[in-house]
Amino acid sequence: MIRSGTTWGLPGLLLGMFLLLACCGRDSAHEASKGTQEVQGVGPGTEPVAGGTAVIALYAEPDGLNSLLKTSIVAGIVLAEIGDTLTEMGEDLTMGPSIASSWQLAPDSLSIAYQLRPWVWEDGQSLTAYDVAASFSLFKDERVASPLRGFFSQVLRAVPLDSATIRYEFERPIGSPLVRTTHAILPAHLITRLDPGQVRTWPLNSKPLSSGPFRLERWDRKRQLTLVANDNYPGVHARLERVILRVIPEESARVIALETGEVDFLCPLPRTAARRLKSSGKVRVEMVHGRIFYYLVWNFQRTLFSDLRVRKALSLALDRERMIETLLLGYGMPANSPIPPVMWNHHEGLAPDRRDLGLARRLLAEAGWRDEDGDGILEKDGRPFRFEILLRHGDPVREDGVMIMRENLLEVGVVIEPRTMEHAGCLAKLRGSDFEAYFGQFNANLFGDPSGLIRSTAHDEFNFGGYANQQVDALLDQALAQTDREEALPYWLRLQEVLHEDPPAAILFYPETLVGISDRLQDVRPHLLSPLNNLAEWWIKPADRRYLSH
Repeated sequence: MIRSGTTWGLPGLLLGMFLLLACCGRDSAHEASKGTQEVQGVGPGTEPVAGGTAVIALYAEPDGLNSLLKTSIVAGIVLAEIGDTLTEMGEDLTMGPSIASSWQLAPDSLSIAYQLRPWVWEDGQSLTAYDVAASFSLFKDERVASPLRGFFSQVLRAVPLDSATIRYEFERPIGSPLVRTTHAILPAHLITRLDPGQVRTWPLNSKPLSSGPFRLERWDRKRQLTLVANDNYPGVHARLERVILRVIPEESARVIALETGEVDFLCPLPRTAARRLKSSGKVRVEMVHGRIFYYLVWNFQRTLFSDLRVRKALSLALDRERMIETLLLGYGMPANSPIPPVMWNHHEGLAPDRRDLGLARRLLAEAGWRDEDGDGILEKDGRPFRFEILLRHGDPVREDGVMIMRENLLEVGVVIEPRTMEHAGCLAKLRGSDFEAYFGQFNANLFGDPSGLIRSTAHDEFNFGGYANQQVDALLDQALAQTDREEALPYWLRLQEVLHEDPPAAILFYPETLVGISDRLQDVRPHLLSPLNNLAEWWIKPADRRYLSH
């Protein structure tokens, strides 16, 4: 079993992006990751010995450590290691027990009840059904406005039957009830004293209480976060004594830190550095077939993108093949859907948009955009076709990719102006819909459900552009109402066809993820669910330990 709540990259941010979050597991007896292809072999280790410190490179620090508010993937990395959930997800993407030992779906499928194991918080207080109920009520609370609130829209309430039994009640039978009742758990003995309307100022946002294998020891802002093994953890204890999450915004600096031994783990590893690091003999490189995609999001509040023909033309003008070869060095494939190929309901028969400048120009002309003055730039009603693309600083795929976009779109008479911002500022722009277009990355959730990205009511989740299509909403409802995958699949396939016809974004490419691992680390198993999926099982031989005192 693995920690699927840990995800990497930017939004899917997003993510997810999305994303969903925190179904985790720690059984090392399970088979090695099926979603990982080994690029450089890992030799057999000796018997694990507890202790030691591992250092992991992060591209940014969390925007907060309150699971109710989490939108950044960096926050998810930390929260997944310090918080357990009722159920957890295995490497085959099926749910299994965690805090809950068992569950029972009601005969009418209108509720599900979980039986909890004895569990404790890091401060020694018992974790009970009352914690679960209090937490779920906050995810549903309008005053909190959690980005995940929409995900639980079909679940009416969570009712504690006694300290060890919690029942979730549904408005109607739903598909995947285990998935729809998976959420982070917060300590009732702390949160019930706090005002939900002031959730963004809660002390827990920077000092969360752990129920997982690690706890947060300290947070040195803009420098690093330090996790230590949780001595009160009821499950199998983490092997490492300490994990340092070091914030290194610049990609080149992260690579140098791995190469020199300052950090032990880097994901994603730049493709340009992979061959050199492998040849050094000090770094293992593994490739993960993941659930990330890059996309160009349109802001539908801008009239420029209201015309379907314009959106389709812009997508057709983009050279995905060149992006994959230039930006990913071939480690990727053109994307056709916000449901990636690793998901069970991906539409394999849907062709990605291939570059077609002739069709793109015709669609733009039909929409009224023409070069009236012969300067090579399209105009309409006296306005030149020009817009700004927002992107996050520190990701060469985006920083170099937007230059390819600029060349591509100029060929059809469209001018773009890139605007690169730091992580936090970029997120703020997205949340406030203060952008024209956004070149981002999304980490799709584990359930093949893109609702948070495309549902018209998901403006408080990840539908930053305000996309709205009634047919899409109806297909989502129909697909999610099915309890059998075979019955649900036709709805998911049709949904992807509609999104291809009426795109909320230009879905660009699915990258393969490379992971750099120091030869000091043992039993590291990256997986499509998370590069850090089994962090609690990592260990370091005593002779290889560098941080002997703190």
